[in-house]
Amino acid sequence: MEIRLRIFLKFFSLTFIVCLLTSHSVSAANPSVDGEWQGTPHLGFSPYTGLAGLELQNMNFGLTLGWPASVGLKYYFDKKGDRLFLGTHALYLKRDNDEIKDGVFYTENERTLVGAGIGYKWQSEQGWNMTFSLSILYDREKLKNGSGTATEEDVVSLPGLTFGYRF
Repeated sequence: MEIRLRIFLKFFSLTFIVCLLTSHSVSAANPSVDGEWQGTPHLGFSPYTGLAGLELQNMNFGLTLGWPASVGLKYYFDKKGDRLFLGTHALYLKRDNDEIKDGVFYTENERTLVGAGIGYKWQSEQGWNMTFSLSILYDREKLKNGSGTATEEDVVSLPGLTFGYRF
């Protein structure tokens, strides 16, 4: 757990420094999203949007939906819907696959991740953007087989990096 905390603190510090250094990003020329809902499809990985997802934004708020089953809520400190944000999210995965863990054979794996994080979105004038995030998550994994279930719980840190286009 001590190594994870060190990694998290380094990523958090790096994200904070990058946010401060880029506070006058190219997004200053972007139109505000005040009063209008805008969408941004994302590809990459993030606990907010999974591997592929959509973010709907209005002013300081963003609602995210993604695949695999994920949902999130972001608060941007800039009304343009970019730069520094805080958020919460949940991600659910269920797989029917054969897996051996700790010498026991399992046929199903359910995983629920719930957490909160900080991130930064760089928005270009042309609409393209890149989002980096770092989250702390409660991770609950439930393994099943014909004779019973096993549950494991942990707290993990998880980085995210996605690319998108605002329309």
